[in-house]
Amino acid sequence: MTIGFRVTAAIILASIWAAHGAAKESKPSDPLLRVLSFNINALPSAIHGDGSEKYARIAEILRQRRQEGTHPQIVLLQEAFDGDARVIADTTGYAYAVMGPGRKDASKMGETHWSPKTRKAYTSFDDPQKLTGSGLVILSDFPILEAQHKAFDSDMCAGIDCLSNKAILLARLSVPGMDRPLDVINSHFNSLNSTKAPRRWTEKAHRRQSDTLEWFLGKVGQGNPLLLAGDFNTRAQDRYRYFRDAVQVQDVAEQCLSLSERCELEVGTSQSAVLYDTNDKQFSNDSTCHRLTPVRISRNFTEQIDGQPLSDHLGYEVAYRVERVGHDDGPSTEALWRTTDTADMD
Repeated sequence: MTIGFRVTAAIILASIWAAHGAAKESKPSDPLLRVLSFNINALPSAIHGDGSEKYARIAEILRQRRQEGTHPQIVLLQEAFDGDARVIADTTGYAYAVMGPGRKDASKMGETHWSPKTRKAYTSFDDPQKLTGSGLVILSDFPILEAQHKAFDSDMCAGIDCLSNKAILLARLSVPGMDRPLDVINSHFNSLNSTKAPRRWTEKAHRRQSDTLEWFLGKVGQGNPLLLAGDFNTRAQDRYRYFRDAVQVQDVAEQCLSLSERCELEVGTSQSAVLYDTNDKQFSNDSTCHRLTPVRISRNFTEQIDGQPLSDHLGYEVAYRVERVGHDDGPSTEALWRTTDTADMD
């Protein structure tokens, strides 16, 4: 199967938001790399109602943590469909941000599953339309050297999930003290029950997405350390097994729990909430010169507003210790480190 994907410098220019008044980037002396993955459930307001108060509170928490010096230096958002959710990128001090493919970014034509009653009507279009983009965003304190994405083909979805242009989004980051870039990938896979489609269709879609992620990693890989995070909808055991067989990455929660006293779960975070009873996950791969070792995992953003949670997901945050284990003879990224001047982002 031939799969196409987009690799352009323009994606950075077109999709990066300049955070005016951005705080200074994290210092190289910071001993831990904190990475937050969060499905914020920011569906279009016409479908979901007004969520602006919740998005504003998420942004406020991130600003408070930045002031305290405990904020995640990298944030991966899923379901950032609602325009009001931009407050999270615009006001939290992240100097660099990149969005995934939009609604009209085309994929290879294929058979699009919908539901028994509407499948025929939906697939009768010459070019099946998406109602929303991918909903993927990566925020970073560190410079984005390169960005790439792959929108899942139109025959890699099932049910109402076909309305969004689900995808894989890569940001290649220059992190102080690392000889090679850090590859950060964000994705959101087809759901199981909420998508309102027969299970045989949802399973086929999910497996094809797993296969596509495997292909994508092989296509863009440069031997860099890798962080892969998102809403993979792998709570079902058969999905998780197929995903792990297809995509050769370490489950960060498994790694953390195997390290015993060297890695801890934040108070209030259970093993099941980070292991297999969740669709939100973080995975990693080391490089020949750097090891990413988890030291703490937290399921956060647990508060409520008027009895309603901030999202139907919790945040999934991991603190990593970046350890040098070898030497790389390739070009160093350290020279690319600079303190952001908002004038540079105009």
